[in-house]
Amino acid sequence: MLSRIRNWLRKDDLPGGYELLPASGADHDQRAHHLATLPHVPAPIPPASYAIALVEFAERASYYGVGGVFTNFIQRPLPPGGNGAGAPAEGSEATPGALGRGLQVSTALTGLFTLLAFTTPLLGGALADMRWGKFKTIVIGTAIAGIAHVVLVYAALPSVLQANMAFFPFLVSLLLLGGSTGLIKANIAPLMAEQYTPEGDYLATLASGDKVIVDREATIQRIMSSYYHSINLGAFAAIASTFAEKYVGFWLAYLIPGAIFLLMPPILYAVYPHLAPAPPPSSSPLVDAYHLARRAVAAKPGDERGEREHGSRDEAEAAQALEACKLFAFFAIYNIADGGLNSLMTSLAGSMTTHHPLIRRNPFAIVVSIPLLNKFVYPALEARRIAHGPVRRVVVGFILAAAGMLWCALIQWAVYHTSPCGYSATSCEEVSPLSAWLVVPAPLLAGLSESIAVVSALELAYTMSPAGLKSIVTSLFLFTQAISAGIVLIFVPVMRDPALVWPFFLTAAFTALASAGVWKRFKYLDTAAH
Repeated sequence: MLSRIRNWLRKDDLPGGYELLPASGADHDQRAHHLATLPHVPAPIPPASYAIALVEFAERASYYGVGGVFTNFIQRPLPPGGNGAGAPAEGSEATPGALGRGLQVSTALTGLFTLLAFTTPLLGGALADMRWGKFKTIVIGTAIAGIAHVVLVYAALPSVLQANMAFFPFLVSLLLLGGSTGLIKANIAPLMAEQYTPEGDYLATLASGDKVIVDREATIQRIMSSYYHSINLGAFAAIASTFAEKYVGFWLAYLIPGAIFLLMPPILYAVYPHLAPAPPPSSSPLVDAYHLARRAVAAKPGDERGEREHGSRDEAEAAQALEACKLFAFFAIYNIADGGLNSLMTSLAGSMTTHHPLIRRNPFAIVVSIPLLNKFVYPALEARRIAHGPVRRVVVGFILAAAGMLWCALIQWAVYHTSPCGYSATSCEEVSPLSAWLVVPAPLLAGLSESIAVVSALELAYTMSPAGLKSIVTSLFLFTQAISAGIVLIFVPVMRDPALVWPFFLTAAFTALASAGVWKRFKYLDTAAH
C-alpha cells in the first residue's frame, strides 16, 4: 500500500503535454499580450498536496467525530436499562449518556475544547515558523492526538464507565486532543500550498498546441479549495459517531474517528520524501513584522519617512502580511454569521414542525459547492474576463452569509407570529405549524459563503505572507473564530424570547457593512494581483 502511495507521489506536478515556459522569458510586449489574451488556467494540484489533504481529512474526522458526542457523554448519566456503554435500551427514546456531570460541566468542558481548538493554532504557527518547521510540527501534533484517542477510547469502555473511573482519563484526552489540534491545523494549508513551487505565472503549450497561462493565483486557490473540501468531508464522521453512541455505545463512537485518524501516520511517512524544500525556521521574519507593526502604531498620519528608511524587501513582505491580517479582522464579524449563531438556528428549527439536524447541511453545501465553483463557475468567469479576485470573492461570501442571517430573522419573525405561544415560542411545548425545512436555506447559504470567502482568505494568508510567516499568518486567520465566539458569548444573556429576531437581523446588517468595508479598504489588492 505504501509503495503505491509513493509511486503516485513521484508523479510530475503537470501531466504530459505541458511544456512550461517562464512568461518572463519573452519580451515585455509579448508577455503583456499573452497575459491579456490567452486563457488563464490553474496547474494540476501536486500529488503531495492531495496526500496532505488526506491528513487534514483524517484530523477533522477525528475532531468532529469525537466533539459531536462530547455533550451527551459529559452531561447525561448512563441510561437506565441500557447496555452499560452509554447507549439506551433498544426501542427507548432516552438520550445516550455516560458521566452524568450535568449541563454546566458539559458546557464548560465543551467550551474549553473549542477554545483550545481556536487558540492553539497560534502556538502551532509560531512553533512551525520559528523552531520546528511545518511538517515536524504536524508530526508532533499527530503523536499527541494519537495518545489522546487511545485514552479516550479507554475512558469510554463499559467497565471503566460502570466503575465511575472515566472522568479523569476523559479530561486528559480532551486537553491533549484540543491542544494537538492547533499544532496540526495551523500548518496543513500552508504546507499544501508550498508543494506548488513556481513563483509566478507561466506560459504553457498543451498537447493540442494551444497556449495557456498557468496562473499561480488560480492554482493556490484550487489548492486551498481542496484543503477546505477535505475539512468538510471529515465533518461527516460526526454522523457515524452519533449513530454509534445511540445504538452501540461511546466506545465505538470514539473508536470510529480514532480509526480514521490512524490514516495520518502512514500518509505522513509516505509523503515526507516528496515534499518540496522549505525555508528553515527562523524568528527573523516575525521580529521584522513586530517592529513594522510597532512603527505603524507609533507613526503620525502622513509620516512616510520611516517607511522609506526601513524599506527593505523583508519589511515590505512583512507589511504585506500585516495588510492581510487587517483584512482578517473583518472575519470576526463574518464568523458570527457563518456558524456563530448555530445554537439559535437549531432552537429556531426546534420551534417548528418536522425538525431536522440542519447543522449537518453546512458541510454538505461546502462539499458540493467547491467542485462546482472550481469546475464551472470560476472557469466561466475567467472565459468571460469577469474579474473574480480573492477580495471580490470575500465580499461575495460576506453578502451570502448576511443573506442567510436575514432569512433566519424573517423565519424567526414568522415563527413568533404563528406559534401558539407567540413571542415565547422557544419555550413553548407546542410548535409553529411552519416546517423546519424553511430554515434550510440559511445553512446552505452559509456553506456556499464559506466555499467562497474562507477559501479566498486562506489563499490571501498564503500569498501575502513571506515564507517565514505563512503558518503564523494562517493561524491568525483561524484565531478570528475565537474572537467571534467571545463576541457571541458576551451577548448570550440577551439572546432569548421575545427578542430572537434581533441577533439574526443585526448580524446580517453588520456582516453586510463588513463586506462594504472589505471592498472599500482592500479592493486594491485585486487590482495589484492583476
